[in-house]
Amino acid sequence: MSSPAVDQATAQLLKAIRETDTYISYTQLKESVLSDAVNQMLLERFVRAQSQLQLAAFAGVAASDEDTANFEYLSGLVYQSEEMTDYLLAQMRVQQLVAKTMSTISQEVGLDVNLPEL
Repeated sequence: MSSPAVDQATAQLLKAIRETDTYISYTQLKESVLSDAVNQMLLERFVRAQSQLQLAAFAGVAASDEDTANFEYLSGLVYQSEEMTDYLLAQMRVQQLVAKTMSTISQEVGLDVNLPEL
């Protein structure tokens, strides 16, 4: 169920987000970092390893030593690159912007959703 007024407001909100310095910086860094096949492969492996650790944490079990060591190794490689570090920080800032926006909307419409601050 959609409302034309809400659809229009959503489009305006997306436009406003895309015009922020935060989002512009993120997209520029993303384009630059992901244009390199090695960076792209490394980030995919890093995100997969990070997800493995998060899944274990959500399940309430300890991550395997192998998963932990793999994540630490990949983290070291990723964070050696200033550009990849900047990209991941920019990505986090966009996630914070979206989370704050979603939290505000949820609160204002009376939903009891507690979104975590990033």
